[in-house]
Amino acid sequence: MNYDNTRFDHKQFFTTDEIAMLDDINTSLPLEKFLQNNNFVEKFGFDLIYTSAKIEGNTYTKAEALTLLDFGKTAYAKDYTDAKMLINLKKVYNFMLDDDCHINKNKIHQIHTMLSDDLLSPDQQGKARQTSVLVKGCDYIPLDNAIMLQSEFDRLLDTSETITNPYDKAIYLHNNIAYLQYFADVNKRTARTVLNLSLMCSDKMLVIPNESLIPIYVSGILDYYNSGETLKLKEFFLQSYLWVHKQTKGKI
Repeated sequence: MNYDNTRFDHKQFFTTDEIAMLDDINTSLPLEKFLQNNNFVEKFGFDLIYTSAKIEGNTYTKAEALTLLDFGKTAYAKDYTDAKMLINLKKVYNFMLDDDCHINKNKIHQIHTMLSDDLLSPDQQGKARQTSVLVKGCDYIPLDNAIMLQSEFDRLLDTSETITNPYDKAIYLHNNIAYLQYFADVNKRTARTVLNLSLMCSDKMLVIPNESLIPIYVSGILDYYNSGETLKLKEFFLQSYLWVHKQTKGKI
């Protein structure tokens, strides 16, 4: 299935009831309170980093990832790229927490550069791809025209600025950055980072999944690539919010 240039026209994802639920969770766990709690920031930051890496097929166990991120010790007989992926994700998490919350093309390029450090060649880090790509697990064929790729990326960002609901805007950015495949690789990691940065810019809680939600995400992103269906990606978003809410309830 070839690139569908109407995908960016869909700007409303969550129902009124779902938005009310998300607002209720944000009331009980405000972003400000989360960021003031170092235990929350470290515990859920690790969950976010680890789950994001596992989505990409990272082979590190939780114990190995903790040892790497806390003490800098790599796991025996594991690929360097797996260690570097985790290190890059932690770097981007810290960057996101300290960011000034302004999303534009340069910021997304910067995020991609950090995430792809030592995983892509320097001429591919933070730069639009110049060649065609294939997407594993589906029949979707992304754009292969560099000029159109730049134009569509600009249109994506311009359209996102017209979305007033913060949850819709965040998932819109995520879905379509992943869909466009603007970079040679590391598109989904970039998209998930931008999703959370967008939420933070609206003073909303991060989407932090646990490992059990990975199959929903993987199935959901393939659904979006193939048909534009968003039900499973919405479920991933909602279930991630509910999981953190349950983990933190009564602890603020």
